[in-house]
Amino acid sequence: MSILRRPSKADLARLGSAMNLNLSEQELDHFSELVDETLTDYDRIENLPDPVHSNVPAIRIVGGRPSSADDPHNAVVRTVSVKLPDVTGPLSGKRIGAKDTISIAGVPMSCGSRLLYDYTPTEDATVVERVLRAGVEITAVLNTDDFAFSGGGHTSAYGVTFNPRDGSSMAGGSSCGSAAAVVDGIVDIALGGDQGGSIRIPASWSGLVGHKPTHGLAPYTGIVGFDQSIDHVGPMTATVSDAALLLAVIAGKDTVRNDPRQPDTVPTEDYAAALTGDIKGVKIAVVAEGFGAKDSDPYVDQTVRDAIAVLQKLGAEVHEVSVPDHAVAKYQWTAVAGEGGVDSFYHGHHAYQTKGWYDPRLISAMKRGIKTNGGDFSETVKMGVLVAAYMQEQYNGTFYARGRNFANSLTADYDRLFETYDLAVMPTTRMRAHELPDLRDRRAVVRQALDMTSNTCVFDLTGHPSVSVPCKNVDGLPIGLMLTGPYFSDARVLNAAYAYEQA
Repeated sequence: MSILRRPSKADLARLGSAMNLNLSEQELDHFSELVDETLTDYDRIENLPDPVHSNVPAIRIVGGRPSSADDPHNAVVRTVSVKLPDVTGPLSGKRIGAKDTISIAGVPMSCGSRLLYDYTPTEDATVVERVLRAGVEITAVLNTDDFAFSGGGHTSAYGVTFNPRDGSSMAGGSSCGSAAAVVDGIVDIALGGDQGGSIRIPASWSGLVGHKPTHGLAPYTGIVGFDQSIDHVGPMTATVSDAALLLAVIAGKDTVRNDPRQPDTVPTEDYAAALTGDIKGVKIAVVAEGFGAKDSDPYVDQTVRDAIAVLQKLGAEVHEVSVPDHAVAKYQWTAVAGEGGVDSFYHGHHAYQTKGWYDPRLISAMKRGIKTNGGDFSETVKMGVLVAAYMQEQYNGTFYARGRNFANSLTADYDRLFETYDLAVMPTTRMRAHELPDLRDRRAVVRQALDMTSNTCVFDLTGHPSVSVPCKNVDGLPIGLMLTGPYFSDARVLNAAYAYEQA
C-alpha cells in the first residue's frame, strides 16, 4: 500500500502561519498526530483506481509543426490525424482544427504556453468525442494566446498568428489559430473558446463566422477553463451553414461527465434545418451603447449600420434602444475574468465545490508548471496575476463578487430587452484589426491585449448566444456584424446571420 509523505511539525507551523491560524506549540503537537491520522484516508484514495471515462477508439497520429509555406500565418501548433475508422456522419469528409486548450487524448496540449509543453491529455474533451463520432478528421491543433489571456493573437509561446487577410496585422485572439486556419483553408472548420470574445474577435478581425453558443449549450468538459461563469466553446467557420452543422454536433447535455456550466435541461435544435433566411417580422434592437464610443472607428460603425439596413430590407423591424449598463460592462468583466481566471489558473483550471468532472493530471501539471516556470507566463498573464493577487489581498474578493452581481443585473437588462425584441445587433469589435505592437515593449503588448472586448465581453457575462458574421462591401480589413438573442435561441441568431450572409 502506497503511503503519502507526512508533514513535519515545521511544515504544519509554516502552513498554520500562512493560513493565519496562530498555532501554539501544544496545538502543533496535537495536530501533528491528528493530521497523520486524517491522511490515512488519503492513503486509501491513493490506492484506489481512478474512474476513467471511456474514450472514442480513434486512430491517432501526432505530427510536428508545418512549414511556413503550408501555414503562412502561423495558425498551427502541430499537425495531427485523429479519426474513427469507417464512421460516417453529418461532418463526414471535413477536416477540423481544435484550439490548443481542448484535450485530445494522446496529443500534447500546451495552451500556447511554455508551462505545459510536456502535458499530454489521456482523455478527449466531450466536444472532441462528438465531432469524431460525426465523421470528421482532426488535422490540426491550433494556436492560441498564452492561456487565452488576450484578444490579440500575439502572446503565444509559438509566436504571433498574423491576420490571414493582410498578413501583417493581428488575427485577433485568443482563438487566433482557429480563425487563420479556416481562412487559409488549412482546415474546413474549427473549434474555438470564448471568455471575453475569443471566438468573435478573431472572426471579426479575420473575416469569418464565429458563434459563441448560449452558455452551457455545448459542454466544456475536457477544455482548459478560465472562469466557469464565462467559459464557452463554439464553431469558427467560413459559412453560417458550417457553423450550424458543427453546433448541432457539439450541442447538448453531457450526461457522462457532468459539466457544472450546463443547466439540468439543455434544449437543442436542428440548427442547419433552421437556416431558412426568412427574417420577415423579426424585431431587432440596435443597441446604441455598442456604437459611437471613444474607441469606436466611425467607419466600423457606419459599415455595421449599412449591414443593419440590409436586414431591414429583408423584412426585419429595426429600432434603436439603449442599454446603459452595456457601456460599463467591460469594467465588471475585467474583475470577473481577471480574478476568476487567475483563481482558476492557480487551482489547476478547476473549481472546487461542483459535481463536475476533474482532471487530476491537468491540475498537477498546471500547479507544478507555475511553481517551476511561472516566469514563462506571457506579459498579459503576469499582469492579470499581479492585479488579481493585489485585489484579493487588499479587497478580499469583493470586486469579483460585485462584478458577478453586476453581471446578473446586466443579464436581467438583456432578458427584458428580449421580451420585446428577437435579437440585438451592434459591431462585434469597435475597431478593425490592430497593427502588431513592438513585442519588445511590454506595455504595448499588454495594452493591445484586451482593448477590443467592449462589445463582445458583455455576452460572456450574460451568457446569451452571439454570432459574428463578416460585413459586406468593406474597404480593407474585415468588420464583424454581431447578432445576439435570448437564451437557447441559437437557431434564430444563426438564421439572421445566414439571411445577411446570403443577401
